[in-house]
Amino acid sequence: MTFKSVFLAGLLLTLNACALPPEYPALLNPGETSAPALLGELARVSTLSAEQRRRELAGLESARRLDDARRFQLAALLEREDSVDALERSLKILGALTDQDARTQVLIDLMKKSLKARIELKQQTARAQELQDKLDQIKALEKSLQQRNGGSQTP
Repeated sequence: MTFKSVFLAGLLLTLNACALPPEYPALLNPGETSAPALLGELARVSTLSAEQRRRELAGLESARRLDDARRFQLAALLEREDSVDALERSLKILGALTDQDARTQVLIDLMKKSLKARIELKQQTARAQELQDKLDQIKALEKSLQQRNGGSQTP
């Protein structure tokens, strides 16, 4: 190996040690609410593990005051949760965001539509499951009545 290749390898190793680890990406800058920054935040949140999302969620929920960027971050984290309550809370937070440019407002409106659709889907799924349970109970009752009537007719 030549001196140049050894020097370059050493330089790259040194620079690599200065880089942020991939599991701790940078958060939104305070006050940064442009559409590209918010899209980047959505992409970052989607790559987080459940534990990382819980930690960030706890940190944001413990903060007293949140700017629009942090509120969006909180809404994005809540959107990844599976409960209707979290989705409704995310929708409420997105509704409270103010002073957005046109592109950012389109992104927020799309997120609101998505959240509303997911909430409606979860409610319809719960209703369908409830109706299926009732149908199963009716079928079981019908079967027991048929067995009772069939047993009394035989000598």
